[in-house]
This record gives sequence, structure tokens and C-alpha cells, in this order.
Amino acid sequence: MRTSVARCNSVFFRVMAGARDQSAKQNFKYFLALDFEAQCQQGRRIQPQEIVEFPCIMVDAQNFQIIDTFHQYIKPIAYPKLTDFCTELTGITQDMVEDCDTWVPTMDTFIKWYKSHDLNTMNATFVTCGNWDLASCLPRQCAFSQVDIPLVLDVGCSGQFVNLKSSYQQFTGKYGKGLTDMQKELGLQFEGRLHSGIDDCSNILTIMKTMAKGGHTFSHNGTQ
Repeated sequence: MRTSVARCNSVFFRVMAGARDQSAKQNFKYFLALDFEAQCQQGRRIQPQEIVEFPCIMVDAQNFQIIDTFHQYIKPIAYPKLTDFCTELTGITQDMVEDCDTWVPTMDTFIKWYKSHDLNTMNATFVTCGNWDLASCLPRQCAFSQVDIPLVLDVGCSGQFVNLKSSYQQFTGKYGKGLTDMQKELGLQFEGRLHSGIDDCSNILTIMKTMAKGGHTFSHNGTQ
């Protein structure tokens, strides 16, 4: 274990020192960075905690060039008025969700977008910062909406997605606490607004690109 960590740290510090590009060949053709934002209240969890922003950025896994972006705000049902805390945290205001679709039609639109790019579980994988989005938030949302989780998104239990925090720990030997902490260690800066789902997706990809240049190959680790 000590040897493995030392090897990871060696690669990490070469990246930090600006060494030559050592980009590794990736296992997938596409990465799909995903980061839900949900209705929330300071100090306690709203039940149900409905998703109010659904962003997903599709990139070429070898060069991280953006191919397409899916991004929709969603009107919650149980608590249709966003809390002040939610707006302060995410930047999402009531007018941004007021005339939007609710969860079920939004999910259907996403699946159509996914299929329009001929994506499947063999050529593409989702990437999230932690397990919450796919292992906790999505199943609870679908349960509340009384719909099945779409097959392509039903990876929370199997772990067939990339948890960036676990990948970062494998790469650096350090726990991936959050986006800004990981970026700080890698000499990067957060661009945009933290907890804006679409901005978080962009910054997930910035971290991934830096790690890939350092020789890291991303693999499924959602259960780690």
C-alpha cells in the first residue's frame, strides 16, 4: 500500500511541476460529467429533496473537448417555491424554475438527448464528485415521482460510474474532500459559481483533464 501511494504521489508532483504531458488512454470514448442541484434548507434536509438543476456535459474522453451539453432547470412539486437558502447556495432563482418542466418530462428529455448521441454503458460513463448524485439523490427523486430509474442512469448500486473523489485519492494518495480542495492541490482555480450544477460539471472536467495528463486512467469506482 505504501509503495502504491508513493507511486501515485510521484505522478502527482510531476503534474504539479509542469512535467510533459503523459496523457493516458482512457477506457471510455465519452465522459458525461453530471452534478445535480436540489431543493434544500439550511440545517435540515427537505423531504422530498427534489432535483432543480440537471446539467450534463459530454466530452471526448481522450482530449476532453466538449461535444454537447444537456442543461435544464426543473420545477419542484412538493415545495414549488425555492428556499432562500437554495437560491443563495446555487444561484437558482424562482423565475429560473417557474415555467420549467417537472422531473419526469425532464428525465425523458435527457434520455432522448442521450440516445441521440448513440451513447450506451459501454462507450460512455457518468462522472460525479462523490456518490450522492447517482446513489442517493436520483433514486429518491425517482421514488418520489413514482417512476423507475432509467437503465442508463441506474448505476448507483452497481457503482458503474466514476466517483471523482475516489479517482483523485487514487491519483494523489490524498482524500478528495471537494472540488475546490482538489483544484487547490492540483494548482487549479474554480471557474464560475460553486454549487451551480453546470459550473461544477465544468470544473469536474478540468480536474479530470489534469489528472489524465498526469497519466491517470479513469475507471468505474462508484462503490469505493
